[in-house]
Amino acid sequence: SSSGAATSSASGASSGAGAATGIPIVVGVIQPYTGAEAYYGKYEDNAWTMAMATYGSSIDGHPIKLVKGDSKCAPSTAVSAVRTILADKPVVINAPDCSADTWAILPITTAASVPLVSENLAPDVTTKGSAYVWRVQSSDAATNKVFGAYVASLGYKKVGVIHDTTSYGVANAQTMVDGLTAAGSKPLSEATYDISATDYSGQILQLKQAGVDAAYIEGYDQQEGNLVKQARSLGLKVPIYGPTTASDGTFLQAAGSTAEGIVFATSFLPDWSAGATSFSAKWQKEFGYPPNMDSVGMYQAAVTTIKALQKAGASATPQQVNSIFKDLQVTGLPEGSVSFTSTGDLAKPLVMVGKWHSGKTELVKILTQP
Repeated sequence: SSSGAATSSASGASSGAGAATGIPIVVGVIQPYTGAEAYYGKYEDNAWTMAMATYGSSIDGHPIKLVKGDSKCAPSTAVSAVRTILADKPVVINAPDCSADTWAILPITTAASVPLVSENLAPDVTTKGSAYVWRVQSSDAATNKVFGAYVASLGYKKVGVIHDTTSYGVANAQTMVDGLTAAGSKPLSEATYDISATDYSGQILQLKQAGVDAAYIEGYDQQEGNLVKQARSLGLKVPIYGPTTASDGTFLQAAGSTAEGIVFATSFLPDWSAGATSFSAKWQKEFGYPPNMDSVGMYQAAVTTIKALQKAGASATPQQVNSIFKDLQVTGLPEGSVSFTSTGDLAKPLVMVGKWHSGKTELVKILTQP
């Protein structure tokens, strides 16, 4: 689709008997549907397909109509997309995966009094003072506080950090540095790279020359995998830790055999609970690839949106839907449950440590859970 363009997609069959014939209830969905991060758009579509199949695709006979916008993981494009979607009068919008895109559209959706349901990890998404944003996954601040303490507990004294200069990368690295420092293991070296870069040799050599005994390497899924691969090829042999982006198939594809032994923080692993295992099998069968933390976050955002619409009713205004989120509790989800704090953060986050072994993720430790 063209830059910032929105495309409509009506839901399938009604959740009740007969076809849904009422005026559609518009839900906006913004993701990168084209560009390097287009896989997020695929996850979003699959998440909504499964959520509506499980929880219903209409409210009191009114079909849920998804109006999609392509953000391309570029804030200015996300702004164009949200303006196009707002013209269709959505009652709620599901936020893009790229945090900077969400920051760019949040003032616009807030001014329009339209609730934004987010699975973003950047802490600032819920610290800007908006009463119209709801986060369905653990923020990096919550995750890295406990993950940093976990890494520090392993006894490292000279941790090196590499991160990109996007809003997400800077925030993720800072929360990890804070977590390590609070636990008595302040990082020894910190190097940055531009997200469009493909050569990370300078940053990797900086860590090697500093004599680090462990590395925390941040990046979006593909960049993260490429970084790990280069780090190993350049002889960085120390244990490598990564953010949640290191937990999925895109990372594995890029890292190849060098993914072996990489440890990461995450809020979803298929083997953490019976419910997660069941969900994973269902997702794999339906879409032909395993779910990851991003696709699970989008699924939980979709389910939470449907549940809010069911409680609010078919004729509810965006403001009325927003007020429903405040006290909403959704259980039986792949990560346990969703409920919110007064700032819109996830009230009881799930944070786990996982690692790659023989091309598959496996649970190392549960740090916090609902």
